[in-house]
Amino acid sequence: MSYAIHIPQAGSPDVLQRIEHDIPVPTKGQVLIRNHATAVNFIDTIIRRGEMPAGMMPDLPHIPGVEGAGFVEAVGEGVQGISVGERVAWMGPIGAGGYSTHSVIDGHYVTPISASTSFNAAAALPVNAMTAWHMLVNLGRAQAGDTALIHAAAGGVGTMAIHIAKHLGLTVIASVSSGKKDYARAQGADHIIDYKTEVLVERVKEITDGRGVDISLNPISGDSLRDDMSALAPLGTVVLFGFLAGPPAGTFAEDMAQHFQKSIAVRVSDIYTYFTAKPDAFNRDMQQVFELARSGVLAPTITAQPLVDAAQAHQRLEAGETTGKLVLEID
Repeated sequence: MSYAIHIPQAGSPDVLQRIEHDIPVPTKGQVLIRNHATAVNFIDTIIRRGEMPAGMMPDLPHIPGVEGAGFVEAVGEGVQGISVGERVAWMGPIGAGGYSTHSVIDGHYVTPISASTSFNAAAALPVNAMTAWHMLVNLGRAQAGDTALIHAAAGGVGTMAIHIAKHLGLTVIASVSSGKKDYARAQGADHIIDYKTEVLVERVKEITDGRGVDISLNPISGDSLRDDMSALAPLGTVVLFGFLAGPPAGTFAEDMAQHFQKSIAVRVSDIYTYFTAKPDAFNRDMQQVFELARSGVLAPTITAQPLVDAAQAHQRLEAGETTGKLVLEID
C-alpha cells in the first residue's frame, strides 16, 4: 500500500488528510517513482482553497504535488534512459500526486540525479529552476554582460534566477522587502532594491548609469509592469510569470507606445506551456538544470517538514514566513 495527503474538500489547511491507496502501475512511456521528497507550491494552496480559475480546478478529492524526487520502482514500455533503482527527480502536471509515497510520471519529465544531490534539494528544483532557466535562457535570451532585474528575488524562483543569472555572467538587481535584503545579497545579487522604500525605476537607472536592464523577471504585475517597461534598456524584455498584485494595470497599448523607440518586448511565461508543447526540449533543459545542481551552481534554500505536517507547511507558505522552498519529506 501507498499513503498520501489529499484534499477531500476545499477549505483551510486543516482539511488536508492522510489516506492509504494502492500503488499505481506505470503504462507505456511512464515511470513509477517511490517518492522520498516533494515540494509545496502556491498552486497546491490555491487548489486546496478551491480558487483555481474556471475550468482548471481538479476534481476533489485530490492529491496535490507537482514535483518530487525518489527511486525508480518500475518502468513502462518504451521508456529510455531511466532504470529501476535509479535516483531521479520529476515534474508533473496537476494530478501528479507528489504528496504521496508513489507517483507515476511520463518519462519525458523524469531525470536522473547524482548521488551528491539530496532528495530534498532535487524535489525543490524542478518547478523553480526550470521556470527561471526557461525565462532567462529561452525567453529572455540572456547573454553574458546583460543586466537582469529579478522581482521577489527571495522566493523560490527568485533564488534560482539569481543563481542561474550569475552562472550566465549577468549583473543581478534584486527587488525585495527590507527584511530579505541580506538573503538576496547572500544568494549572489549584485545590487538590492527595497521595493517598499525605494523608487524602482529611479534606482535601476542609477545602478545602470541610465541605460536600464536587459531582462526583468516579474511575478507581480499590477502597476509593476508599467515600471518595468520604463526600466528596460533598448531591446530589453519583461517576462511576466505571475500576478501577485493582479493583472497589468494601465492601458497596455498606450504604455507600450511610450517605449516604441526602445523596441522592447513583453513576454508571458507559464512553465506548463513549455512542458506540454516541447517535452523533448523540456527534458534536455531539465537535465541541464540538474547538472548545474550537481556542480553546485544551484543550491536551493530549503525548509523541510514531514509529509504528515503538510497542513502546517501550507500555513507557513500562505503567511509568507519562508524564503526559498518548502519541502515535504516522505518516509
